Amino acid sequence: MKRATGFLIATLMLAGCGSSGSLGTAADRLDRTAHRYYDQVSYGGAGAHTSDDAARLAEATRIFNRAVDRNRSRDELRPSFDRVADRYHHLRRQVEDRDPPYGGASVAFDRVTDAYLDVDRAMNHSGSAYHD
Repeated sequence: MKRATGFLIATLMLAGCGSSGSLGTAADRLDRTAHRYYDQVSYGGAGAHTSDDAARLAEATRIFNRAVDRNRSRDELRPSFDRVADRYHHLRRQVEDRDPPYGGASVAFDRVTDAYLDVDRAMNHSGSAYHD
């Protein structure tokens, strides 16, 4: 029983490390996917409000990604990440409430969500390699 529990804990720890990756990689991916999403909604017929919100998210992710590239500490990154999180959740509510969804842009937003969750894990999960 002890061996099985130890194996389970080790497996979960490895799975957590594999899914969150490094903060730099996750921040870069979030920046790219947020900009792709913005491109799709701004040229794909989404409303001006959604397009503006997607632009705000893309800009916030760019600023956050640059701060990560400058090797800022987690405490220094927190305000920038909080802006990303606020903009992401605001836009997510719009995407979820949209019926029908924005076609291919919905798939693009799923990619934004995956990247955002990786960044969130790296910033907030105590098991993240990024934590001091």
